[in-house]
Amino acid sequence: MPELTVMVPLGGREVEMRKPTDGALVVLARISRTLPGGKIENEEMSEATREKLIRNLGTMGQFVESMIVKGDDVDWLDESMIDGSISAEEMFDAVRVCGEKFGLIGTPAGPAKKTAAVRRRAR
Repeated sequence: MPELTVMVPLGGREVEMRKPTDGALVVLARISRTLPGGKIENEEMSEATREKLIRNLGTMGQFVESMIVKGDDVDWLDESMIDGSISAEEMFDAVRVCGEKFGLIGTPAGPAKKTAAVRRRAR
């Protein structure tokens, strides 16, 4: 069975991306909870926090690269991130667009499933 992919705009280029695995989505959720919000001031961050942030961003990079189908696009993204022509926000936005195209993000949960009534025993 062929792999399902979608084309996602990133830095003026169309990048072919595959659907993330369930495990990758769990890791993404865990990492996103640990990233600080807003502007990061180096003076306010402890060394342990800085190390954790760097480690988590490295993991995010692995996550994004696992979604990109073509090796040339992975190399291009690495070079673009290093030279600053693509920001981390743009990269994460591409992940969001990919998730939306696969129906993983932004879809309503729908009605809750009905469950059997709970019976309580008389005392």
